[in-house]
Amino acid sequence: MSIKDSLVAWSVLKDCEQALEMLQTEDSIDKFRVIWVAAIAQVRAIGHVLHKVDGDSDPRLKYIIEESFQDWKKDREINSIFWNFVESERNSVLKQYEFGFLFGPIGVVMPADQEIEEIDEGIFCPILDGKYAGEDCRDVLSDAIKWWKVQLNLIEVKYQNQ
Repeated sequence: MSIKDSLVAWSVLKDCEQALEMLQTEDSIDKFRVIWVAAIAQVRAIGHVLHKVDGDSDPRLKYIIEESFQDWKKDREINSIFWNFVESERNSVLKQYEFGFLFGPIGVVMPADQEIEEIDEGIFCPILDGKYAGEDCRDVLSDAIKWWKVQLNLIEVKYQNQ
């Protein structure tokens, strides 16, 4: 069995991808919000499961995971998606139940004629502030998922090369 087959963090990541897929087509604010809470819990839980479950299963793996976390802390700019989205959105949503995105009809300026036109609910859900302000929250979640895939793959490579 390869390490990829045994890391529980991959299962959490897969569920997070499923939540993102559900968010892509959801047009009910109530359902969107519930799925968002699940997605944010999952995207942060990947790290917790990696550390507490996967790391506790193997001392070598635990060392690599702890080393990886220290690397993420050392370069917060390269790992910005973790610090400025995964961690911060988890704190907002799960600790304060505050949502950092706008959902509803949104007026946007059309570049061709500079007119403001309204787009329907759920088509564009921009993050309201911080590093990712103005980006659709689903796109940022997708970036966080991609970041986790890279990190999990790097951990696997380090483990296999030890």
